[in-house]
Amino acid sequence: MSSIARRLGVMGRVDADVLSWRDTIVVAGGSVSVAILSIASRFVADEKASGAWPLTDDYWPFWGENLIQATVSLKQRRTVTLVNAPVFTARRHFATDGTSRYLNTGFIPSTHKIAASRHNIRLAVYLRDNLSGNTYAAGAVSSSNRNLRVRPRNGSVAYLDANSSSGTYTLPAATSAGYTAGSRDAASAASSYGYKNGVALVQTVAPTAFGSASLPVVPIFVGGYNNAGVFTASRATSIGFMAVGATLSAAQELAQYNAVQVWATALGANV
Repeated sequence: MSSIARRLGVMGRVDADVLSWRDTIVVAGGSVSVAILSIASRFVADEKASGAWPLTDDYWPFWGENLIQATVSLKQRRTVTLVNAPVFTARRHFATDGTSRYLNTGFIPSTHKIAASRHNIRLAVYLRDNLSGNTYAAGAVSSSNRNLRVRPRNGSVAYLDANSSSGTYTLPAATSAGYTAGSRDAASAASSYGYKNGVALVQTVAPTAFGSASLPVVPIFVGGYNNAGVFTASRATSIGFMAVGATLSAAQELAQYNAVQVWATALGANV
Protein backbone atom coordinates (compact mmCIF):
# COMPACT_ATOMS: atom_id res chain seq x y z
CA MET A 1 0.00 0.00 0.00
CA SER A 2 1.36 3.41 -0.96
CA SER A 3 1.96 6.13 1.63
CA ILE A 4 -0.82 8.21 0.03
CA ALA A 5 -3.29 5.34 0.31
CA ARG A 6 -2.27 4.67 3.93
CA ARG A 7 -2.75 8.33 4.85
CA LEU A 8 -6.14 8.48 3.14
CA GLY A 9 -7.08 5.24 4.84
CA VAL A 10 -8.56 3.49 1.81
CA MET A 11 -6.66 1.87 -1.06
CA GLY A 12 -7.81 3.31 -4.39
CA ARG A 13 -9.63 6.30 -2.90
CA VAL A 14 -7.57 8.69 -5.03
CA ASP A 15 -9.09 8.82 -8.51
CA ALA A 16 -6.75 7.84 -11.35
CA ASP A 17 -7.49 11.07 -13.24
CA VAL A 18 -6.60 13.05 -10.13
CA LEU A 19 -3.32 11.16 -9.81
CA SER A 20 -2.47 12.05 -13.42
CA TRP A 21 -3.21 15.70 -12.61
CA ARG A 22 -1.00 15.44 -9.51
CA ASP A 23 1.84 13.89 -11.52
CA THR A 24 1.74 16.71 -14.08
CA ILE A 25 1.93 19.29 -11.29
CA VAL A 26 4.84 17.53 -9.60
CA VAL A 27 6.82 17.31 -12.85
CA ALA A 28 6.30 21.07 -13.26
CA GLY A 29 7.74 21.70 -9.78
CA GLY A 30 4.53 22.01 -7.78
CA SER A 31 2.84 19.79 -5.24
CA VAL A 32 -0.57 18.47 -4.24
CA SER A 33 -1.31 17.67 -0.61
CA VAL A 34 -3.09 14.54 0.55
CA ALA A 35 -6.03 16.73 1.56
CA ILE A 36 -6.39 18.15 -1.95
CA LEU A 37 -6.03 14.69 -3.50
CA SER A 38 -9.02 13.63 -1.41
CA ILE A 39 -11.05 16.76 -2.21
CA ALA A 40 -10.32 16.57 -5.94
CA SER A 41 -11.11 12.83 -5.97
CA ARG A 42 -14.48 13.48 -4.37
CA PHE A 43 -15.16 16.15 -6.99
CA VAL A 44 -14.28 13.82 -9.87
CA ALA A 45 -16.31 11.00 -8.35
CA ASP A 46 -19.33 13.29 -8.09
CA GLU A 47 -18.87 14.44 -11.70
CA LYS A 48 -18.63 10.86 -12.93
CA ALA A 49 -21.68 9.85 -10.90
CA SER A 50 -23.80 12.64 -12.43
CA GLY A 51 -22.52 11.98 -15.96
CA ALA A 52 -21.00 15.46 -16.21
CA TRP A 53 -17.39 14.23 -16.41
CA PRO A 54 -17.52 12.88 -20.00
CA LEU A 55 -19.51 15.96 -21.07
CA THR A 56 -16.96 18.42 -19.68
CA ASP A 57 -13.81 18.86 -21.76
CA ASP A 58 -11.74 20.54 -19.06
CA TYR A 59 -11.80 22.08 -15.58
CA TRP A 60 -9.56 24.78 -14.07
CA PRO A 61 -9.30 24.76 -10.25
CA PHE A 62 -7.71 28.19 -9.99
CA TRP A 63 -7.98 28.00 -6.19
CA GLY A 64 -4.98 25.70 -5.92
CA GLU A 65 -2.71 25.37 -2.91
CA ASN A 66 0.25 26.78 -4.83
CA LEU A 67 0.81 28.66 -8.06
CA ILE A 68 1.82 25.69 -10.18
CA GLN A 69 -1.12 23.61 -8.98
CA ALA A 70 -3.48 26.49 -9.80
CA THR A 71 -2.23 26.76 -13.38
CA VAL A 72 -2.70 23.11 -14.42
CA SER A 73 -6.16 22.13 -15.70
CA LEU A 74 -7.70 19.05 -14.13
CA LYS A 75 -8.69 16.94 -17.12
CA GLN A 76 -6.55 17.82 -20.17
CA ARG A 77 -3.77 19.01 -17.84
CA ARG A 78 -2.96 22.14 -19.83
CA THR A 79 -0.79 24.83 -18.26
CA VAL A 80 -2.26 28.33 -18.06
CA THR A 81 -0.09 31.28 -19.11
CA LEU A 82 -0.21 34.24 -16.72
CA VAL A 83 -0.11 37.55 -18.61
CA ASN A 84 1.12 40.65 -16.74
CA ALA A 85 1.06 38.85 -13.40
CA PRO A 86 -2.54 38.37 -12.24
CA VAL A 87 -2.44 38.06 -8.46
CA PHE A 88 -2.68 34.55 -7.07
CA THR A 89 -4.02 33.88 -3.57
CA ALA A 90 -3.55 30.28 -2.48
CA ARG A 91 -6.75 28.32 -1.83
CA ARG A 92 -8.84 31.25 -3.08
CA HIS A 93 -8.48 32.59 -6.65
CA PHE A 94 -6.62 34.48 -9.33
CA ALA A 95 -7.37 38.20 -9.36
CA THR A 96 -7.21 40.21 -12.58
CA ASP A 97 -7.09 44.01 -12.60
CA GLY A 98 -9.51 45.18 -15.27
CA THR A 99 -6.72 46.59 -17.42
CA SER A 100 -3.88 44.32 -18.50
CA ARG A 101 -3.67 41.28 -16.21
CA TYR A 102 -5.31 38.12 -17.47
CA LEU A 103 -4.92 34.36 -17.93
CA ASN A 104 -4.48 32.55 -21.23
CA THR A 105 -5.80 29.01 -20.75
CA GLY A 106 -4.33 27.75 -24.02
CA PHE A 107 -7.62 25.91 -24.57
CA ILE A 108 -8.80 26.52 -28.16
CA PRO A 109 -12.44 25.45 -28.36
CA SER A 110 -12.38 24.40 -32.02
CA THR A 111 -9.18 22.36 -31.59
CA HIS A 112 -9.29 21.00 -28.04
CA LYS A 113 -12.99 20.13 -27.75
CA ILE A 114 -13.94 16.51 -27.22
CA ALA A 115 -17.55 16.53 -26.02
CA ALA A 116 -18.36 20.06 -27.20
CA SER A 117 -19.35 20.90 -30.77
CA ARG A 118 -20.38 23.92 -32.82
CA HIS A 119 -23.98 23.64 -31.64
CA ASN A 120 -23.34 22.05 -28.25
CA ILE A 121 -21.09 24.11 -25.99
CA ARG A 122 -20.96 25.33 -22.40
CA LEU A 123 -18.77 27.71 -20.38
CA ALA A 124 -19.04 28.10 -16.59
CA VAL A 125 -17.15 30.29 -14.10
CA TYR A 126 -17.05 30.46 -10.30
CA LEU A 127 -16.40 34.04 -9.20
CA ARG A 128 -15.69 35.37 -5.74
CA ASP A 129 -16.50 39.01 -6.53
CA ASN A 130 -19.59 41.15 -7.07
CA LEU A 131 -19.00 43.51 -9.96
CA SER A 132 -21.52 44.94 -12.41
CA GLY A 133 -20.65 46.28 -15.85
CA ASN A 134 -19.93 45.55 -19.48
CA THR A 135 -16.98 43.31 -18.67
CA TYR A 136 -16.39 39.60 -19.16
CA ALA A 137 -15.11 36.92 -16.81
CA ALA A 138 -13.82 34.68 -19.59
CA GLY A 139 -14.23 33.87 -23.24
CA ALA A 140 -13.01 33.50 -26.80
CA VAL A 141 -14.37 35.13 -29.96
CA SER A 142 -13.35 34.52 -33.58
CA SER A 143 -15.98 36.06 -35.86
CA SER A 144 -19.48 35.59 -37.25
CA ASN A 145 -21.09 34.81 -33.90
CA ARG A 146 -18.37 32.40 -32.86
CA ASN A 147 -18.65 33.90 -29.38
CA LEU A 148 -18.08 31.89 -26.21
CA ARG A 149 -18.24 34.33 -23.31
CA VAL A 150 -19.64 34.93 -19.84
CA ARG A 151 -20.55 38.46 -18.71
CA PRO A 152 -21.69 37.48 -15.21
CA ARG A 153 -23.55 40.64 -14.26
CA ASN A 154 -24.62 43.91 -15.85
CA GLY A 155 -27.22 45.32 -13.54
CA SER A 156 -29.68 42.52 -12.80
CA VAL A 157 -28.86 40.31 -15.78
CA ALA A 158 -26.13 38.02 -17.09
CA TYR A 159 -25.04 38.01 -20.74
CA LEU A 160 -24.07 34.54 -21.97
CA ASP A 161 -22.74 33.69 -25.43
CA ALA A 162 -22.70 29.97 -26.31
CA ASN A 163 -21.08 30.17 -29.74
CA SER A 164 -23.84 32.62 -30.63
CA SER A 165 -24.93 36.21 -30.20
CA SER A 166 -25.61 37.19 -26.58
CA GLY A 167 -28.55 35.84 -24.66
CA THR A 168 -29.66 37.79 -21.61
CA TYR A 169 -30.77 36.05 -18.42
CA THR A 170 -32.30 37.49 -15.24
CA LEU A 171 -30.23 36.89 -12.12
CA PRO A 172 -32.06 35.79 -8.95
CA ALA A 173 -29.96 38.28 -7.00
CA ALA A 174 -27.87 41.22 -8.19
CA THR A 175 -24.47 39.61 -7.77
CA SER A 176 -21.78 38.15 -9.98
CA ALA A 177 -20.48 35.98 -7.13
CA GLY A 178 -21.05 32.26 -7.47
CA TYR A 179 -21.27 29.82 -10.38
CA THR A 180 -22.57 31.17 -13.69
CA ALA A 181 -22.97 28.94 -16.75
CA GLY A 182 -24.13 29.52 -20.29
CA SER A 183 -24.77 26.75 -22.82
CA ARG A 184 -26.53 25.73 -26.02
CA ASP A 185 -27.34 22.31 -27.50
CA ALA A 186 -28.99 23.26 -30.81
CA ALA A 187 -29.15 26.23 -33.19
CA SER A 188 -32.09 27.97 -31.57
CA ALA A 189 -32.88 30.42 -28.80
CA ALA A 190 -35.02 27.78 -27.10
CA SER A 191 -31.93 25.56 -26.89
CA SER A 192 -29.83 28.25 -25.16
CA TYR A 193 -29.58 28.12 -21.38
CA GLY A 194 -28.30 30.13 -18.43
CA TYR A 195 -27.72 28.87 -14.90
CA LYS A 196 -26.69 30.47 -11.63
CA ASN A 197 -25.59 28.21 -8.79
CA GLY A 198 -27.20 25.24 -10.52
CA VAL A 199 -30.60 26.90 -10.97
CA ALA A 200 -31.99 27.70 -14.43
CA LEU A 201 -32.29 31.41 -15.27
CA VAL A 202 -35.14 33.06 -17.14
CA GLN A 203 -34.09 34.12 -20.64
CA THR A 204 -35.10 37.74 -21.16
CA VAL A 205 -33.41 38.46 -24.50
CA ALA A 206 -32.87 35.56 -26.88
CA PRO A 207 -29.73 35.06 -28.95
CA THR A 208 -30.40 35.62 -32.63
CA ALA A 209 -27.46 34.00 -34.42
CA PHE A 210 -25.72 30.70 -33.88
CA GLY A 211 -22.07 29.84 -34.62
CA SER A 212 -21.55 30.09 -38.37
CA ALA A 213 -18.57 27.86 -39.09
CA SER A 214 -16.96 26.38 -36.00
CA LEU A 215 -16.22 27.01 -32.38
CA PRO A 216 -13.76 29.87 -31.70
CA VAL A 217 -10.29 29.21 -33.11
CA VAL A 218 -8.45 31.24 -30.44
CA PRO A 219 -7.70 30.29 -26.80
CA ILE A 220 -10.06 31.17 -23.97
CA PHE A 221 -8.82 34.11 -21.88
CA VAL A 222 -9.83 34.77 -18.26
CA GLY A 223 -10.35 38.27 -16.86
CA GLY A 224 -11.77 39.46 -20.19
CA TYR A 225 -12.03 37.62 -23.48
CA ASN A 226 -9.88 36.81 -26.48
CA ASN A 227 -11.21 38.78 -29.44
CA ALA A 228 -9.38 37.19 -32.39
CA GLY A 229 -6.10 37.46 -30.50
CA VAL A 230 -6.76 40.76 -28.71
CA PHE A 231 -7.49 40.94 -24.97
CA THR A 232 -10.86 42.69 -24.74
CA ALA A 233 -13.50 43.86 -22.18
CA SER A 234 -11.18 43.35 -19.21
CA ARG A 235 -12.65 42.77 -15.77
CA ALA A 236 -11.21 43.12 -12.28
CA THR A 237 -12.42 39.72 -11.20
CA SER A 238 -11.54 37.02 -8.67
CA ILE A 239 -12.01 33.62 -10.27
CA GLY A 240 -11.73 30.33 -8.42
CA PHE A 241 -12.89 27.78 -10.97
CA MET A 242 -13.88 27.36 -14.62
CA ALA A 243 -15.25 24.56 -16.80
CA VAL A 244 -15.87 24.13 -20.53
CA GLY A 245 -17.53 21.36 -22.52
CA ALA A 246 -20.89 20.23 -23.82
CA THR A 247 -24.29 21.24 -22.46
CA LEU A 248 -25.36 19.66 -19.17
CA SER A 249 -28.87 18.69 -18.19
CA ALA A 250 -30.64 20.63 -15.46
CA ALA A 251 -29.87 17.83 -13.00
CA GLN A 252 -26.20 17.81 -14.02
CA GLU A 253 -25.96 21.60 -13.70
CA LEU A 254 -27.14 21.37 -10.10
CA ALA A 255 -24.90 18.39 -9.39
CA GLN A 256 -21.86 20.18 -10.79
CA TYR A 257 -22.57 23.33 -8.83
CA ASN A 258 -22.90 21.25 -5.66
CA ALA A 259 -19.60 19.48 -6.40
CA VAL A 260 -17.82 22.76 -7.12
CA GLN A 261 -19.26 24.30 -3.96
CA VAL A 262 -18.05 21.38 -1.85
CA TRP A 263 -14.52 21.96 -3.18
CA ALA A 264 -14.80 25.71 -2.57
CA THR A 265 -16.08 25.20 0.95
CA ALA A 266 -13.30 22.77 1.80
CA LEU A 267 -10.80 25.50 0.90
CA GLY A 268 -12.69 28.40 2.50
CA ALA A 269 -13.17 29.91 -0.98
CA ASN A 270 -16.95 29.54 -1.09
CA VAL A 271 -19.29 32.51 -1.62
